[in-house]
Amino acid sequence: MLTAAATPYPLTATHSSELAATLTTTAHTAGQVATVALIVTVCIAFYLLTCAVWPFGKCRRCKGAGKFKSPFGSSYRHCGKCEGSGLRVRFGRKVISYYRRTHTAGTNSTSKGARK
Repeated sequence: MLTAAATPYPLTATHSSELAATLTTTAHTAGQVATVALIVTVCIAFYLLTCAVWPFGKCRRCKGAGKFKSPFGSSYRHCGKCEGSGLRVRFGRKVISYYRRTHTAGTNSTSKGARK
């Protein structure tokens, strides 16, 4: 004869409670994913807004100085990367410019007499 102690599983069905626990965990994870997606979207929007207001950053090679000190003596030479300006266009500004250029090219009509 089998007794309840001899079986490794309880005699009552636990599948529904396991399913409910899985669904609860999944719903909680979906909420976390939505929160993270919202935070990432807000950060990207803030970065693009910042790039629209301040499109230039410091040149990474010369650190914004626009010049290098020569290895011999005290003379300076212009930075070849930024051509002596000390500035570079930020990546977000390049994205904004690409979107504007694509949008403008798509909305301009080349055939002016097509509506007549």
